[in-house]
Amino acid sequence: MIAMALFFGSCSSDGDGPQPGVGVGSLEVLALFDGTALPGASVETIPKTSSMITDLSGKTMFKDIPAGDYQIIITLPGTQIKVALNVKVRAGQVEYVEMELAPDPISELPIELEVLLLDLYKGLQGEYLFDANGYSLYWGDIGMDLARINPQNAGRSLELDLYLFHPEDNVIGNVWTAHYRLVRICNRGLEALESGDYAPIDGTTPGILEAEFRFLRALFYFNLVKLYGNPLLVTQKDLDLTDLSTLIQGRLPVYGQIVEDLEFAQLELPPIHTKTRASKEAATALLGKVYLTMAGYPLGQTDKYQLALGEFEKILGSFSLEPEYGDVFGLGTEASNTEVIFSVPFEHSGNYGALWGPKGISFNDRLLLTPGFVDSFFEGGAGPTEPVHFPLIAEDSRFHRNLATFSFEDQQVVDLPLREDWRPYKFIEEPLSPKIPSETSFDYPYLRMADVLLMIAEVENEVNGPTPKAYDALNQVRRRAFGNGDHDVPDGLDPEGFLRALIRERKLEFCFEGQLKDDLIRMGVLEAEILAYNEQVSAMERDFQPHEYIWPIPLAESSQNPYVEQNDGYMEP
Repeated sequence: MIAMALFFGSCSSDGDGPQPGVGVGSLEVLALFDGTALPGASVETIPKTSSMITDLSGKTMFKDIPAGDYQIIITLPGTQIKVALNVKVRAGQVEYVEMELAPDPISELPIELEVLLLDLYKGLQGEYLFDANGYSLYWGDIGMDLARINPQNAGRSLELDLYLFHPEDNVIGNVWTAHYRLVRICNRGLEALESGDYAPIDGTTPGILEAEFRFLRALFYFNLVKLYGNPLLVTQKDLDLTDLSTLIQGRLPVYGQIVEDLEFAQLELPPIHTKTRASKEAATALLGKVYLTMAGYPLGQTDKYQLALGEFEKILGSFSLEPEYGDVFGLGTEASNTEVIFSVPFEHSGNYGALWGPKGISFNDRLLLTPGFVDSFFEGGAGPTEPVHFPLIAEDSRFHRNLATFSFEDQQVVDLPLREDWRPYKFIEEPLSPKIPSETSFDYPYLRMADVLLMIAEVENEVNGPTPKAYDALNQVRRRAFGNGDHDVPDGLDPEGFLRALIRERKLEFCFEGQLKDDLIRMGVLEAEILAYNEQVSAMERDFQPHEYIWPIPLAESSQNPYVEQNDGYMEP
């Protein structure tokens, strides 16, 4: 239960920033809870402009929105408790709103753990997590020889694509805040379980509940450690009550917590019942992937290769490749899907196909294909010459699922003879109409069996070289793609040659799923990939520096906490 006090005012825009256009203004919101800043609160407006999350100082800003009357809605982190306020945005002015939330001294209800869990799973769908505007777009598929940001419709990601990273970048800061908001909810649930101050859920033991919170916390921290390298390890919900000088920062302690959480989850979670909730198998697959990441660059803990292989082998036989590649992503096959281990569901809520996708279908034409990626689908690395003649035959079935060689005009599919007009496709079932933002239905496959097989091939190659076991795992994926064994990886490769074949396979199999940059970093070949790409292009080269395999710690964090150490190579502004 909460009470609320509100204060607001406005001021004219000054010379400190760009002047809003005619008919637009800005709205700054400060959220406080019991007198202190409230980070991680969701803030929305009606009419809808965008969804925002308060930063570490409890603030968020809606810049250059149409002037008019709005209702501001703030959701208290980890709850379904919402408070609202009506406000008028005036053209050429910045409206300031302070929203004070406080505990109700009369009634404190036990924490509803199911509400917290639902908030966490919904958080996976957020634009800074696994929405189409999320991990894949700002990290996992751009900045390499796969996809690049369209400079004509760059949005907020062009500097990230070009490796112009800096601590005050809005995306880098918002991704940090969004992840720690979810970590805080996990910690809140775990503390409630420890204290017993929670409402029981029928049929669910405390051990299973704890395992589910710990699985999700491990997933969030896995993102953070890959993105930022040296994140803060926070295991309590009330950071405001913590002596900041005692907070732990660094890869090793964060990975230690991830492993501890996943080992617990693996023991306590039940076998898979639905692919959109944590399960024993999902914890096992994720733990194997964590071990594999620890074995590669930059930690180089090579003893973890065998641990990774041990986890992967536990789930062999429980899942299998779908016979057809496209069926992995089919809307009508979620329940019967034999390949997906853990997925994030978007039910009329996602942006897949809206922010990037085929011409005439994509609302924002934000993601372009690189020529090298298109060529990689064809044997010998040489794709079709222009003008391309149709029908275009590609033996790799993933080509037509992943790439749109057409546009959608006047309710008709139109073939495109120029390759520069081709776009990502993958997650769209039928090109029936242009996509609407936040309306797509789709299950994003975070963990699936093809990934497990290719990770087994990677481990085996690293430990023993390209053994028959490594070849078999890799060729299973290729045979599904081609429909036969005529395109198996050639025998007699050395470990380096097999690794190159494996990288190519992962690029084709998991494109637009946000995995490639993590793969290349782990394998120690990110810089080589970028240099090879730069040699192909005459403009928009990537300005990669060796320290940019991770992002800087956001300025909002380091300015709030003097004990935070910035990552090597980055300077505070």
